[in-house]
Amino acid sequence: MSRGVLALIAVLCATTLRAQAPATEAEIRRLEQMEVQAVLAKDSAMLRTLWDKDLVVNNPDNLVVTAKVDPVDRPVMQKARSEFTRVVEKVTFRGDFAFSMGSETLVPGANQPRAGQTVLRRYTNIWMRQGGRWKLVARHANVVCP
Repeated sequence: MSRGVLALIAVLCATTLRAQAPATEAEIRRLEQMEVQAVLAKDSAMLRTLWDKDLVVNNPDNLVVTAKVDPVDRPVMQKARSEFTRVVEKVTFRGDFAFSMGSETLVPGANQPRAGQTVLRRYTNIWMRQGGRWKLVARHANVVCP
């Protein structure tokens, strides 16, 4: 093969790889917002599609737990939130893993710590590509001190 053909193939491959990255980042950002909506709606069916069955969470209550989607076993499914927004600031990829980091603002519902107050949190979500689909496999969130 001539050098010109090899150079053309290299340019096409690099362009294709660059074109795929934004679409993948857009997909992670879309999944992040789908999770927010599912939590607000207490949509356990959607959360089952987004979360790995062994999702590990280091939560703002200073507990490390394996999250369960089952509404009976899963405290998040029982917690009402009147507001919940997430701002994705950065998505980074390492092989089959995507790391999403940013901030969340929520208002806890009745019978919860800080009920009715606006709470600002920082979060890190770790997504893993499994069988061609992204699943949330680990999460850390902490409350930002006022």
